[in-house]
Amino acid sequence: MIRECGCVACLIYGLETYPEIHHLTVGGRHGQKRRGHDFTIGLCSWHHRGDPGFSTRDLCELAYGPSYALQPKRFRETFGQDDELLAYQNRLIGQSEAA
Repeated sequence: MIRECGCVACLIYGLETYPEIHHLTVGGRHGQKRRGHDFTIGLCSWHHRGDPGFSTRDLCELAYGPSYALQPKRFRETFGQDDELLAYQNRLIGQSEAA
């Protein structure tokens, strides 16, 4: 269902992109214990891993905002904290299930 919804960060910008599954962690930092499968959000390759694809990092940041992998603080300032994004993701899933 997450893949059907798209990248939550891109959706906030009004864009639709194919997401990867990002598992939220206990402390909100890379390498910490995952919170479980119910605590996942969709992020595109740029927002998830900082992979600019066929572009440059500067252009991706300009077009899509900061990457969670490269600038987690700026990402959260721009798009919201982990639990806010999870709530948004869950609302999207709820809408998708109702359709």
